[in-house]
Amino acid sequence: MNPAKAFAHLFSPLGGEGADNYRNPGQLSFLRSPFMALDSDEFKKSEAPYVFIGVPFDEGNVGKPGSEDGPKEFRVASLDYFPYWFEFNVDLHGCAVDCGDVSMPRVSPDVARERIYAAVLSALESGKTPIICGGDRSISIPATKALSDFLGKDKKMGYMHLGAHLDMADSWAGERNISTCTMARITELENLSMDNVSHIGARNSFNPKDHIDLANERGMKFYPMFEMLERGVDEVTKEAVGRVWDDTDGQYLSFNFNVLDSSAAPGVTATEPGGLESREIMRVASQISDRGKINVIDVTELCPMFDVSGSTSRTAVCVILRIMAGIAAKHGQTLDESLRRPGWKYKK
Repeated sequence: MNPAKAFAHLFSPLGGEGADNYRNPGQLSFLRSPFMALDSDEFKKSEAPYVFIGVPFDEGNVGKPGSEDGPKEFRVASLDYFPYWFEFNVDLHGCAVDCGDVSMPRVSPDVARERIYAAVLSALESGKTPIICGGDRSISIPATKALSDFLGKDKKMGYMHLGAHLDMADSWAGERNISTCTMARITELENLSMDNVSHIGARNSFNPKDHIDLANERGMKFYPMFEMLERGVDEVTKEAVGRVWDDTDGQYLSFNFNVLDSSAAPGVTATEPGGLESREIMRVASQISDRGKINVIDVTELCPMFDVSGSTSRTAVCVILRIMAGIAAKHGQTLDESLRRPGWKYKK
């Protein structure tokens, strides 16, 4: 622990005229992180292990519109959290930088995808874990390709997605790179074996037969929601995580929060009943963080205009932060238990 580091951020804001307004820090960034350009020397020299990248892309969406507002609302929700997580005794202050949003030309989805790819690849080459917030589900196509190319053909990649839909359409209304085709494109990557793919949460009838057929033809392992409920969340998650992390060189983790029940996550482009509850997704997050490493995280299809009091975005932020805190704890990056606020004294 650096004794010169200031720890005022760990505690409740002080009273009086000098009180900090921690909820509204003056700039809207992920976890109050500093803004840095991806191509800047400042970013390349930063020791923060994570970089937040907003991807306000909604041109591949076939559900409700509005996911282009996801990155902004994700940042807003992150302001509701202090960086100290008592369950792990971990301080996340300074663990991330915010590189703003990828510029999205509406007139050219192809150019947008090229920019998403370049942003993720640049972050990986700088030795950081990108946290990507979309944007519709199709942003995962260029982002996963970036990790695949970064690892190289001789390395093994693992891929895990949590969501209500398989997104295994080979094409949809003549298009091949939109949200419903996302897993179909990702499972074509050369260094992604089907032995290292897991999908959790598929349910209900927005999984057409051609999606199921293609998933089975390619040997993609997916765990329907009711299998999770029958076998138990912990057992299925352990198996799914093992497929993705065991003997792989890099891992991509993708969340569509319609993996949660529609009552717990109203702010997504395609809500689905019968999903996980909030407490259950936290257990999933813990099993993921126990692996102690991850290369890319994405959150897609947040739809703030349909959310209730920002609850879905807040849940999404909480899940990602718990993964980050769990990984830090796994690496022993915990606080000195004796640390107290300067001048602190317990008063009866």
